[in-house]
Amino acid sequence: MNERDEAALAALYDEYGERLYDYAMSMSGDGKVAADIVHDTFIDACRRAPRMRDHLHLSSWLYGAARRRCIRRGRAKVLFWDRDGEFTDIPFLDRAEPDDPVPDWPPADELHDLLRASLVRLEPVDQEVVLLAFRHGLRPARLGATLGLTARRAAMRVRKARAALEAALRKEAGRLGRDCAATEPPAEEPKSTAVAVLAARAPVREKREEEAPPPAEPDGKGRWQILHRRGDDSPADPSAELHAAECPDCRRRGRVTAAALLRRAPAPVLPAALRHRVMHTATDPELAGYRADIAARGGALTPSGLPSQPDVPSPFTRRWLFTGGGMAGALAAALVAVFVMGPGIGANTLSWPPFRTHPQPSITHEKPESQGHGKKGQEGPGGVAQGRPGQAPPNPQTGDGDPKPRVPSRPPPSSNRPAKPGVLVVNPAKVEMYGTKTASVSLAAKSGPVTWTAMTSSSQLILSEMQGGMPADGTTRLTLTLRTALIGLPGQGTLTFTDSEGAPHEVTVVWGATIL
Repeated sequence: MNERDEAALAALYDEYGERLYDYAMSMSGDGKVAADIVHDTFIDACRRAPRMRDHLHLSSWLYGAARRRCIRRGRAKVLFWDRDGEFTDIPFLDRAEPDDPVPDWPPADELHDLLRASLVRLEPVDQEVVLLAFRHGLRPARLGATLGLTARRAAMRVRKARAALEAALRKEAGRLGRDCAATEPPAEEPKSTAVAVLAARAPVREKREEEAPPPAEPDGKGRWQILHRRGDDSPADPSAELHAAECPDCRRRGRVTAAALLRRAPAPVLPAALRHRVMHTATDPELAGYRADIAARGGALTPSGLPSQPDVPSPFTRRWLFTGGGMAGALAAALVAVFVMGPGIGANTLSWPPFRTHPQPSITHEKPESQGHGKKGQEGPGGVAQGRPGQAPPNPQTGDGDPKPRVPSRPPPSSNRPAKPGVLVVNPAKVEMYGTKTASVSLAAKSGPVTWTAMTSSSQLILSEMQGGMPADGTTRLTLTLRTALIGLPGQGTLTFTDSEGAPHEVTVVWGATIL
């Protein structure tokens, strides 16, 4: 295969062509589709089969490539066999005559009914497992390589599927036995003979009852075993059992086993022209592009070089699914814990994005200066000490020597009096930040100039400017930014704007839960 030897491809086709056609025919139920699948499988094997690590799994590679194409084209719900075909005396994979005698089985029509009725009770995956294990003879290691499973899981599937198939076959055989017993006319038994037999057997029964030892009182465990045994031995129909023991058809039907039924099922006839078609496509130099297209449609290969199956996730996919599921579960648990603990959790850690923190303004009251300490105030007209505008000047001391607060005095009249301060207007009165972390607040000055300062009730609220001034009829737009942690909780805060007259203007800010 590595050297593109035509003889090697011909020998490979002669060995596995009939098997793959039988498998594809059972899976698809269409002869033309099965021929196309076998053709593409061998062409794909010529290009990519040498890439597998273990060359002993060549049969698994071929069955896996055919299986992938069968699933892509759509497999049947029940395995297909030709209804007109005869069950053979030689098993499917046996080339020589069997040494054992040919079993005495029911007719072919009845065997077809048994096989189909038994397979209908199984899932499609279990049907495929018993087909590959019993008809095509794949051991658990090679079966697992074909299905994309480990050998242990493949062996477990084989045991489970075989038990299910045997149970389905017994149920179907029992149903046919009851139907056969119902159609048989009842046989009349001579009354005198029955009475004589009962009379003859009565003393023996009494003698056995006298010789039998008294039964011991069972304990708790023994009583449970007796009840369990009685539950398993459910009473059956005596007439049906008697009929099954005497009817030759029912006895032949009871000899049928599931594995033997699959091995002796009718095999389809491999098309004679398919071998020439495969060899021509694989060796013609002008069909190199066609061969590449067939290999591309075969899907990806596993790390072991085997065809990947569409219904089995790869190990990397399972690993990523497990990792992603764990991360999603951890995130969900963290969110639940945060919401249960409540909004009292501090948000000073794990901040994202890392906003710059600006110093927040604070209102401080200066201590009045006395005459004996610090600098003196400015003297106005008439020798009276004058303080700053808006600040109380020092008061004169009394004769008792106790300092007293200074009495504020009005500034001297001047021709250049300052303009009358205006009114600060803040809009809006409430800011809602749901699904966003930025908002705008507009300030306006009416009826005169305005100076203002701002404060926030929470460190999560950051304004673009914390103080400033506006001329008459001027406006200013501030940007409000919400600083949150990785997982932010709903909350509420307040923005307080104070004008030059000391009048506060509050803006309520509410925000919802945030992530990042």
